[in-house]
Amino acid sequence: MSICRLSLALLLLTPFLHAQTAKPTLHEALMAARADRAGEPGVAAAFQRLAVAHGTPLYVYDQAYIRGQVAALRAAFAPRFPKLRILYALKANTNPEVIGLLKAEGLGAEVVSQGEIETALRVGYAGPEIMFTSSSKGPGEIRRAIELGTVLNVDSMDELNQVRAEARRQKKQASISFRINPGVDPHTIHQINTGIAESKFGLHLQGGIAFKAYETALAMPEIRIAGAHCHIGSQITETEGYLLTARKMMGLLKDLKERLGIQLGFLDLGGGLGIPYQDGQVVMSPEELAKALAPVWKEGIAAAGYEPTLWLEPGRFFVGGSGFLVVRVNTIKETPVKTFVNVDAGFNTLMRPAMYQAYHRVRMIGKTQDPLLVDIAGDVCETGDILAAGRLLPRAHAGDLLVILDAGAYGFSMSSEYNARPLPAEVMVEGDTARVIRRRGSFPELFRSAEATPAARK
Repeated sequence: MSICRLSLALLLLTPFLHAQTAKPTLHEALMAARADRAGEPGVAAAFQRLAVAHGTPLYVYDQAYIRGQVAALRAAFAPRFPKLRILYALKANTNPEVIGLLKAEGLGAEVVSQGEIETALRVGYAGPEIMFTSSSKGPGEIRRAIELGTVLNVDSMDELNQVRAEARRQKKQASISFRINPGVDPHTIHQINTGIAESKFGLHLQGGIAFKAYETALAMPEIRIAGAHCHIGSQITETEGYLLTARKMMGLLKDLKERLGIQLGFLDLGGGLGIPYQDGQVVMSPEELAKALAPVWKEGIAAAGYEPTLWLEPGRFFVGGSGFLVVRVNTIKETPVKTFVNVDAGFNTLMRPAMYQAYHRVRMIGKTQDPLLVDIAGDVCETGDILAAGRLLPRAHAGDLLVILDAGAYGFSMSSEYNARPLPAEVMVEGDTARVIRRRGSFPELFRSAEATPAARK
């Protein structure tokens, strides 16, 4: 080959060679780990960079992923449902920076406690932009919600009477919806299955209980009926449960209009859209759900004679896949039964595997060879503290890094200081930068409720 031709070939190959050797950004490294490329040197360097800068265990969130999920949901529903409002269920991840990001994307707030109300206010939400859903609201929570003009999602007749009494005391009209139990099984994990008849949530359609609640509230001058709400569960991966629930709720919509003259401002069909927790797992997409719901919705509003605003309130869908829990290997323990890889996080850091027997993908950082079947064991002093069982991973050594995927929802928000272990740090990745959005807990903070140590009292 002539020198000219060789020079031309190298010139044409330069972009390709650069792409193969360029260091990935932090965002690209996170996506590479998701794609099972955590063993690549550039990806490993990025995770090492995070661990050195921020320590482990460490929650890492990818900003671009969250924004992409919001865009996907909106693109699926907005063209089919012109009257649409999307809220974020704060319980999935209560970090103010995460909530603020979703607020900036135009989402409202669905909360389940006064603490979440105060968090939403801190981020910049106004009271009327918040829906307060809980099956057990305390007097102080009801008082605060009415003061702020928050929509109270009422769960029982006892609660309705308490809301009425507090609204009368404040000389205000409380804005409410009722949470409806439709008696639908969406076939998800039992602990997060909220729409079945035996669930603790909501007023049952069965026996006309929910209808009677609206009839009672209609006669209360202290109450303004704003809408109706239901939520059949979390991590829903098929459309059938949603469709059955929607048909039942549209039937209630029609009955309330025809028999009581009530026109609801909104109908909230909940959240619960599932995400894939395993490689190759296929779940219901927003497009599939929106396409399936549209004819049911159109038929229902035609029968009712008007169209309320459709409210949706996902949590996990927006933030679950954005989260990566980075942990460090403490020790390797080989027993006659199995091999344990002991890491510096436990069910106090990520509760889902112990609480729900939930599966999370685990990637070994920077290694690809010598696979071994292992259990990833936590540092909590409990037999059940297994973060991942029976995983075939490259052979680990003390000091290696692992990353647990899909930890952005019900990860840090369910964490605790059990075993007197401080809470982990959280960082938000944008491109190639990582910003601390919650600093790591400290040992002195474990004693924040103590007036003095025993030694000091002496």
